[in-house]
Amino acid sequence: MDDEPNIREALAEYLTSLNNHSLTTAASGPEALDKFQPGKFDCAFLDLKMPGMTGVELLAQLKEKDKTLPVVIMTGFPSLDAAIDTMRQGASDFLVKPFNLDQVKATLERVVREHRLLQENLRLSERLKHQERIERLNQELSRRVREQQVLHQISESIDHMHTSEAIYQGIADLSATNLEAGKASVLLLDPVSGQLVVIAVFGFPPEAVGQVAGKLGQGLFGKAAAGGKPVMGRLETPEEGGGLLAVSGSLLCLPIMIHEQPLGLLVLGEKRGGLPFRGEDVFLSRFLLQKAALSVENIALYESMASNLHSTLGALVRAMEAKDPYTRQHSRRVTNLAVMTAEAMGLEAHQIESLKFAGYLHDIGKIGIKDHILLKESKLTPAEYQEIKRHPAIGESIVRAMDLSQDERHIVRHHHERWDGKGYPDRLQGKEIPLLARLVAVADAYDAMTSDRSYRALRSMPQAVKELKECAGSQFDPAVVEGFLQMLENCHWEIPLSTPPDSSQDTSS
Repeated sequence: MDDEPNIREALAEYLTSLNNHSLTTAASGPEALDKFQPGKFDCAFLDLKMPGMTGVELLAQLKEKDKTLPVVIMTGFPSLDAAIDTMRQGASDFLVKPFNLDQVKATLERVVREHRLLQENLRLSERLKHQERIERLNQELSRRVREQQVLHQISESIDHMHTSEAIYQGIADLSATNLEAGKASVLLLDPVSGQLVVIAVFGFPPEAVGQVAGKLGQGLFGKAAAGGKPVMGRLETPEEGGGLLAVSGSLLCLPIMIHEQPLGLLVLGEKRGGLPFRGEDVFLSRFLLQKAALSVENIALYESMASNLHSTLGALVRAMEAKDPYTRQHSRRVTNLAVMTAEAMGLEAHQIESLKFAGYLHDIGKIGIKDHILLKESKLTPAEYQEIKRHPAIGESIVRAMDLSQDERHIVRHHHERWDGKGYPDRLQGKEIPLLARLVAVADAYDAMTSDRSYRALRSMPQAVKELKECAGSQFDPAVVEGFLQMLENCHWEIPLSTPPDSSQDTSS
């Protein structure tokens, strides 16, 4: 831009001839601003002295529109102050009139080269910033993916824990592993004494379990449990709990709550690498505690319901046994014999638990049999025997509405089925008869034979063993009889196990 037409025309002609540059000329500052478009021009030549708007004023406005634009100031009245002022305003160079065209060429090539280098640097800088943003986003995405994986792992792990003890230890193990803590402990609140008792540990001495680590509202742990909010920080000296818990360095305490009431406290310490615990650690541990608290509550509810169920059914069995002094404690003895046989045969833990519960209930259907039949001292008539045979089906109808497993219901219904298919109520045979029912059948027969009845005297243990052997393969599963006899032998009961068979008879109770 220059207000002298001959200078504008000479520069335009010369600069156009250099590498086919495209030029735009203006006679004033306002005209230059009107024609200017950011990013379109490689360089601007401005006359310093212009009417209405000086070159320095135009320079400032152009720089507002495009900070990277190289600007060369031209003047016929050079001074050091003027040069310094233009440079401060962002000018790239200063040409003094009159100047020769070689000076113009050299100046143009230099400022254009610098401009292109600046633009390339800006592009690289933007690319770097973009890459940094992508990297931050990737890191955040990785963190969130890991967080979701941890949440899934916590949910899966807690869902597979079926006792409150396993859950408390799981809280300590999972929180230490996923939050990279060197130490973790779960403290439970005794509502009567207000003491915080160590229930599970990770990284602490096992002897700490069962010890008192504080009191609600007192000391670091007690105040954290009572406060209801996470406590996060760093300890310079260890906090002692019961003489066995010592936490130093990074620390995170989270109250365990159920229905907004304190249940206990999770204590985490010594995060890996000496790092402090952060907000994401609080989030993960809170999720863990909420999930665990829900499971603990469900287990407590289930155990309460199961306890009530056991008590109710036990009362029914005792009421039934109270009618007949000869069968008193029969259900308990049958259950003990069946459980010991199952252990000798190597049955699984859940099968043994089913025997412990349902074995005690196997004769519960007898409560539906009329007393004059159930307590009859002489031999039963065929019609009366048919009535007695109804008790397994009656028993199943009693327990059907209760939350018993299939194995447990089978024990009640099928403990009088026979291996040869001549039993009742469904005339099942062989392995059609559920295993646990086959096992109870042997224990039931053995106890019936070795108990005194009004209509016959008890048999001796050797006689009972002999009859079990004789009935193996007809009334009883031979493998179960073998397991039962092995159990007796393991118990060191003095029973001759090699008595030869001489007859075959039904030994049902």
